[in-house]
Amino acid sequence: MPRRKLLAFLLIGLVSLSFILAYFARPHPPVVEIVSPASAIPPGKTVSPTGGNTLADRVANSFGLALVIVESEFSEKNALGLEAMRIWARENFHRDPSFLHPVSLAVPVEIHHSVFDSLLYNLVAGPLYFSQGRTMEFLRWRIAEFQKTRAYESFRSDYYDLVGLDTESALLLARYQSDRAKVAVNVILCAAFWIFVAGAGICTVIFSKPGTRSTKGQRLLSYGWLLTALLYTIIAWTQNLVPVMVSGLLCLAVGLYLRRPVLIGYGEDSGLSFRLVSLGSRVVAVCSWISLTLLAIRLLTWIKTGTLVNPDPITLLISSWTGDFLHDPLHAKRDIGKLIGLAWVLFSAWVLQYMSVDRKAYREVEAELSTLDGSYGRPGARKRGETETVGSRSR
Repeated sequence: MPRRKLLAFLLIGLVSLSFILAYFARPHPPVVEIVSPASAIPPGKTVSPTGGNTLADRVANSFGLALVIVESEFSEKNALGLEAMRIWARENFHRDPSFLHPVSLAVPVEIHHSVFDSLLYNLVAGPLYFSQGRTMEFLRWRIAEFQKTRAYESFRSDYYDLVGLDTESALLLARYQSDRAKVAVNVILCAAFWIFVAGAGICTVIFSKPGTRSTKGQRLLSYGWLLTALLYTIIAWTQNLVPVMVSGLLCLAVGLYLRRPVLIGYGEDSGLSFRLVSLGSRVVAVCSWISLTLLAIRLLTWIKTGTLVNPDPITLLISSWTGDFLHDPLHAKRDIGKLIGLAWVLFSAWVLQYMSVDRKAYREVEAELSTLDGSYGRPGARKRGETETVGSRSR
């Protein structure tokens, strides 16, 4: 089947599927109780109900933090976690004093401004909400496992010593963990998507024929930059962020250049000229090194700037695996930073070694051709109409 007909049938099928889903289905966000207030109450303890305003006053005036934390292996982590929780609770009580007891469940209202927005919503919303629901089930299991540890018992004890033990404080502790876990849902899905895409691309390059690895590596880099541009565009569109939109345009330009490299020239007679070129293996290696270095810088920046009050994606991923959304995983982030540094050093050494071997082979080929053809290297030796190769072993 010709490619045009295949694309036409695919487009018709997607539009028809969107109409069927819009008519019969009604996707809605998952409503999952990740942490129940009963799990936040110590076993064997009796609690009494109190008013929400009383708890708000206790949280806002809880300055005796150092007096209630006893010396233990979790003291410093508990102090940081309790301070982050106090800031979070104070902001929420200031915004809505009754946020612990909403009148109705807060379901986000979907507003669609265009036909394409509605088309994509009906195609994507169902699988997205299903994935979010399964991710919330996973987080509920991980948090339940963490609540069996000594670290959680120590934090819970210091927390109740700070604000008192009652149903309101237990609800606040459970709500804090649930809200942090919900923030991590989209981070987990995004990380799973990028791991799958990167793994599939790397496997494609590794198991390809030796003569085509450079071309497939260039194509993989192009798709990676284009997907990053699409992600930035979605973020900028939904959150109205101009710097992110500019980053998306830059990523789009890099991705398009890697897909179809163009050399821009200028002549006095012809003016500007555009010529398609073919990137050699050395240039592809350098582009791979630059791309992975930028990725490593982004990960390290997350690790260095993330806090418990404003957790970064790395912190949320670690907390999702451990189930601990109360403490800052400082040691785990340090270990990840060391692994990133080690991986960058090894990859840089490989790129340098590859480029040196490639340059040596290029010089050998050039010497052999110069002995066979004395005209090699003179101006005009290249045949007219031949595609220029940038950074390759031969021309």
